Amino acid sequence: MGKNLSKLWYGFLFSLFFTLSITSCRTVSDGMNAATPQTDKETLRIGVSTNAPPIIYKQNGKITGLEAALAQKLGLFLNKKIVFVEVPWAQQIDHLNQGKTDIIMSGMTITPQRKYLVDFITPYLRSGQIMLVRLEDRRKFINGITDVMNKNYRIGTVSDTTGDLFVTEALTKVNEINFKTSKEGVDALITKNIDVLVYDAPMVCHYAAVNQSEKLVPILVMATEEYLAWAVRKDDARLKESLNFFMKTITENGELNKIINSWIPYLNG
Repeated sequence: MGKNLSKLWYGFLFSLFFTLSITSCRTVSDGMNAATPQTDKETLRIGVSTNAPPIIYKQNGKITGLEAALAQKLGLFLNKKIVFVEVPWAQQIDHLNQGKTDIIMSGMTITPQRKYLVDFITPYLRSGQIMLVRLEDRRKFINGITDVMNKNYRIGTVSDTTGDLFVTEALTKVNEINFKTSKEGVDALITKNIDVLVYDAPMVCHYAAVNQSEKLVPILVMATEEYLAWAVRKDDARLKESLNFFMKTITENGELNKIINSWIPYLNG
């Protein structure tokens, strides 16, 4: 797979996902001002699971990605110290509600089940589930998820994600294989231990781009429509207000769009 194909994938991805507009009759300026809601704590503990590039991951031992960039921008905006707390994905909501973290910023999808347990702020990205496959098998799955229905394909998912939930609830007579991390799922696809990997679209396109030598390709047919957002405790209305104000501000001044573009690139030419 060549460089131009990788660019096309990222171009499609950026056009597919859109930054959500947040409307208001009030004009908002950059940074802090007298109208900015305040939080009581001087430090914000950010719960992250660093296994979802380009959203949040580790590179050379450092936490990086779209969520990390947004977290640092949030710290400057609210004049708070940002501390990343690494949490296993399945324990993110428990850690938040036990007071071990203040915000979940880890590419979390809004679901009805999660909304019973936490409060979400305004979403920052639309996403959905798509498939990652080997190039040699691409024609088998050209129509997306419908091509695996009622067939005995080995479908890889990441445990406790919306992809896992979707395959479990929406598909019948499938052979689902769970992995603890997306990297394990990608490795299983490369070694032909699974036939497809169902996962969030930004991460699928990332893995296709960085595994060109292994000839992996995304099937760009969305199986679901989902929204990514940050989560806070239900009793933390003050923090939720501050985060919504921050998201509103960087949406209206264009900063959110720039940050998303830098991590999910739209490459011209």
